[in-house]
Amino acid sequence: MEKLIDPFGRTINYLRLSITEHCNLNCFYCRSEPEGCRAVTKDKILTAEECLNIAEAAVELGMTRIRLTGGEPLVHPDITDIIFRLSRIDGLKDLSLTTNGVFLETMAFKLAEAGLDRVNISLDSLDEETYRQITRGGKLLKTLKGIEKSLQAGLNPVKLNVVLLKGINADEIRRFIELTLDKALDVRFIEYMPFHGHKNWHQYFLPLDKVMEIAASIAPLVPVKGEHGGPARYYRLEGALGKIGVIYSLSRHICSVCNRLRVTPAGTIKPCLFSDDEIDLQLSLSDKEELKEKLREAIKFKSDPTKVYGDPLDRVKQFQVKRPMTQIGG
Repeated sequence: MEKLIDPFGRTINYLRLSITEHCNLNCFYCRSEPEGCRAVTKDKILTAEECLNIAEAAVELGMTRIRLTGGEPLVHPDITDIIFRLSRIDGLKDLSLTTNGVFLETMAFKLAEAGLDRVNISLDSLDEETYRQITRGGKLLKTLKGIEKSLQAGLNPVKLNVVLLKGINADEIRRFIELTLDKALDVRFIEYMPFHGHKNWHQYFLPLDKVMEIAASIAPLVPVKGEHGGPARYYRLEGALGKIGVIYSLSRHICSVCNRLRVTPAGTIKPCLFSDDEIDLQLSLSDKEELKEKLREAIKFKSDPTKVYGDPLDRVKQFQVKRPMTQIGG
């Protein structure tokens, strides 16, 4: 089987497939428009057939992992069909999904039956009012129930993604860490990423060293290997069922371990999260061989990990790209 190796020797085996820009929440750090969610349009959603063509082309080129993202992928009208089709692709070893968890209370078992392996759930606060403010109207209880249903449905490991926000949820770090003591959850802390539209990034940015300091005060920390690779560094509190993950974005760069390409719901490949370079797939979405050529072309645009800004203050410049996160896929 062919392998995708970028010009800097990194094996690209992971596809982030963003199937819709639309989302039922409106988190302030993800979207820049305060008035609410924008209406989904035809050019901001991938059809089930297009998703299958992209996924098959990627797997035939050696990609073994696919994550469905958005927006919120569970609002896609054909999400279970997409999962069913992709999960049957020969050679695909891991099919996962990133979600805000709101719909998992009713959908977790259906997704598992369709062939989904696991979920990452965005959860930035365990306080109802703080959660409402971050999401601009979300209801915490729905996501908490979705987490429980995901555990029951066997969508393991269930990973919680916590964007650390100074002055907003930093006082909840201990509560999040303690979730791992008696639940088989991977709680992953992510440094705030100042994408386009968020100029006052320093207002929210808090280095993840604070997480490690608090974790070590609870119990001894044991480094563990993450099951699925990627930039997260994992630890386990001694005796805990779950794990703690830390994903740096500003205080340390993660480019050297990048193993992914992203496809946006607008039908473009985004080789690097911190670059405006994109490759248009619109005329190739029905032709698998053309899609494979586009994927091969995309890895030529992967960024040189030796030329990443070294200073966190300078590294902010990398995030000044045209698309907000909802148009890229988390």
